[in-house]
Amino acid sequence: MFVWIGCKLPQNFEQEIRSRCLERNQGIGLDTVAFSLPQHISLKISFETRQLEAVLEDLAVWLGEQTPFAVHLGNPEQAGKVLWLPVAENPDLKRLHRQLDQRLEEKVGIVQHPFDKAFLFHSTLFMDDDPEKIAQMRQLLEKDPMERELAVDTFLLGLSETGKPGSYRVVRQIKV
Repeated sequence: MFVWIGCKLPQNFEQEIRSRCLERNQGIGLDTVAFSLPQHISLKISFETRQLEAVLEDLAVWLGEQTPFAVHLGNPEQAGKVLWLPVAENPDLKRLHRQLDQRLEEKVGIVQHPFDKAFLFHSTLFMDDDPEKIAQMRQLLEKDPMERELAVDTFLLGLSETGKPGSYRVVRQIKV
């Protein structure tokens, strides 16, 4: 089973950004697979484990000990076939990411994924095979004013049997 860990963004922000995205997407036709999970910032690359219950329980306890913090989102950016909102440098996210990698390696032997070494915190809006459509959406969304400073007070744990986008489901929400 594959495990995913994220920071849930506030419900009012999720509703606002997704409403804008869906409205503008009517004329573009981008894949909305990124909307299969709540709007979030992933904390690390998803990973596979056979010690699922122990990992989920340990992470739920550890995440529950964290404190709320703020993040600042930038303007929409395109990374190939992905459109996302980048997160400004954030010591809380960096600390959580580092501690999460260390904890997983020490407790259950899950080594850091190469992408985790230079992890770019972001909140995905769209993933699509057509980068031109992604670019079109970016141009539309970057003109929109939106809330940029957001509070994070909830963590999400998700599971997938395949690890493919769109196959994850949230199994626990941890409010701090």
